[in-house]
Amino acid sequence: MILGPQEEILELLYSFRQVNLTFYQIFWKHAAALETTWIQYLVLHTLREHPDIGLSELADLILMGNSATSGVVHRLVKAGLVERRRLQSDRRSIALRITEKGDELRQQTEQVSMGCLLPLLQIKQEDRSHLLATHQQIIQIFSQKGERERNYE
Repeated sequence: MILGPQEEILELLYSFRQVNLTFYQIFWKHAAALETTWIQYLVLHTLREHPDIGLSELADLILMGNSATSGVVHRLVKAGLVERRRLQSDRRSIALRITEKGDELRQQTEQVSMGCLLPLLQIKQEDRSHLLATHQQIIQIFSQKGERERNYE
């Protein structure tokens, strides 16, 4: 069966959606017992790797908007998993840091998620490398399209 351009694009998008949903279903099933979400884990992991960063920098690192990131951080602060601190160098700036309790949850979540995701290594290294290169091509194509559209506005 020969597919037209629209069908080929929809096939690609549907495949992305299937992979994404399958990942989240597996993660939710196992992380529900820890009472955390993938985004919360991502914030905790990022703060572990980049302590004392600001909200905007965090949002950039996790590829989310400032508003959505602020909501996630607020819930993590309320739960005692993240703390906000004023920087001595700039009293107007607030830095975010993972707490000991947050790091414990990060470790537990990481163990659970890696246990679920380890089977991905069954995909041959060559195929994984090709997949990642293809993802980079897609990002580059969309980035270039976005740049062209901004230049026309």
